Amino acid sequence: MGKIYGKVDTPKRRRRKKKVDEHRRKRDIFLNFRMTQKEKDLIEARIAMTGLTKATFFIESCLYQKILVKGNIRTFSVMKDTLRDLTEKIDRNPDLTQLDPTDAERLKTILEITNYLFGERR
Repeated sequence: MGKIYGKVDTPKRRRRKKKVDEHRRKRDIFLNFRMTQKEKDLIEARIAMTGLTKATFFIESCLYQKILVKGNIRTFSVMKDTLRDLTEKIDRNPDLTQLDPTDAERLKTILEITNYLFGERR
């Protein structure tokens, strides 16, 4: 009788190993976007020339390369809202060395865009 109602032997479920990069960061966020076949082919050709993985290529491109921004009403609206938010944070704590790294990056991006649009173009 014990065998009928006993615990059924089932194979142990394998746990997936979490993806961790060389800097011990867990990357568990997905980012998707659409493109044409021609754009895909061109991007994959560029990735192949670098020898990087697709993920590394996209992250490096987005974070460290200059992006050409053409100003439009949406761009300026987002910049205005971001600057308002940053101004409030700086007013609360004027020591810019204590600025959150994310906020510092937002400010740096706005300055790069405005410098390109209104200032010296390199």
